[in-house]
Amino acid sequence: MLSDFMAAGHFARHLRRMRQVYAERLQALLEGARRHLRGLLEISEIEAGLQTAGWLAPGLESESVATAAAARQVEVTPLGRFSRGRPVAEGLLMGFAAVDGAEIERGVRDLAMALEAEARRSV
Repeated sequence: MLSDFMAAGHFARHLRRMRQVYAERLQALLEGARRHLRGLLEISEIEAGLQTAGWLAPGLESESVATAAAARQVEVTPLGRFSRGRPVAEGLLMGFAAVDGAEIERGVRDLAMALEAEARRSV
């Protein structure tokens, strides 16, 4: 059955469609970040994938930002969880493939509010 699915070109069509969907979602994340996260979080330059990293502005701590974001229903993962010892820079891992553009926009706005609150708290 799988062989027939692939031989009929359905898998290739699915891959093309999903690449387009993920590219649109990435674009929504990047545009939202330009509008709402300037000076708070710099998103890595990527052209493909399902998630990306963002580097926090000086003075922001990724664990406290992740907690503040979670309180606003935004899921991000501190990059320090993937390293041994203290990370060189504070950052967040953000997935974008599983949510649509409207939800990405809401998430970026809410993440900006969490970052702004943490920036005020850290001063």
